[in-house]
Amino acid sequence: MEAAARRRHPGAAGGPGAQPGASFLQARYIPFFLILFMYFSGCFTPTKAESSMPGAALLLVVPSGLYYWYLVTEGQIFILFIFTSFAMLALVLHQKKRLFLDSNGLFLFYSFALTLLLVALWVAWLWNDPVLRKKYPGVIYVPEPWAFYTLHVSSQH
Repeated sequence: MEAAARRRHPGAAGGPGAQPGASFLQARYIPFFLILFMYFSGCFTPTKAESSMPGAALLLVVPSGLYYWYLVTEGQIFILFIFTSFAMLALVLHQKKRLFLDSNGLFLFYSFALTLLLVALWVAWLWNDPVLRKKYPGVIYVPEPWAFYTLHVSSQH
């Protein structure tokens, strides 16, 4: 009977209604970040003159950074994000004498830098929240926006 219930709820090893574990949730984002890194590795140009971003693209860095912030915090994929960010930074530092980032690479690099800043500000703002600290224990503390909303915003209405 229990095996039949698990077949009806794929991924729910703990029985009906159980949520997939954090490792499963992070694993499904690996191809996304791998493809982003592969795309980023092709965003270099040999001339400094081609290494600039149009003004309109700079305006789009903010919504892109906000999107990645939401993805990182709500998806609880900070480790994967920070690993990808460091790999991108290492690639830039490795190529900096011979090649320069083109506009697409600059856009992605600036979006990730803004996301890192937003996540740091988010964590610093909620660092001393006792309820969220209990919900997200450990050294890597990145509370979900939805948890913050249900705890602090929706209770006020």
